[in-house]
Amino acid sequence: MTARDTDQWRSDARAEAAKIVAAARDEADALVRSAQGEATGMVEAARLEAARTVDEARATADGVQAESEKQRTRGETEVARLQQVAADHAQHLRRHLSDMLDRLDSAPAQAQLDRGGDSQPG
Repeated sequence: MTARDTDQWRSDARAEAAKIVAAARDEADALVRSAQGEATGMVEAARLEAARTVDEARATADGVQAESEKQRTRGETEVARLQQVAADHAQHLRRHLSDMLDRLDSAPAQAQLDRGGDSQPG
């Protein structure tokens, strides 16, 4: 009877062990599926976040580029305006200097006339 009981216990233990192993495998498979699903979700969330970050960076870069273009255009306009002002001033100075030189050139002749008129007998 003891041998039969021992064989029965062994058989029961093997059956119980097989059930435990099968349950552990099922639980491990479920954990792996759950982890894979979670990892897939995390990867997708990371992809979406990366895409959002890239879109924001592009929008920021586009804004900076547009502002830089505006500043460049304003700068070019201001340079052109200042070049025109410089040209206008140069022309004005040339006219003024020419007028002054004409006055200086005519001043000795006028002085001569004034002196000649005084030295004539009256």
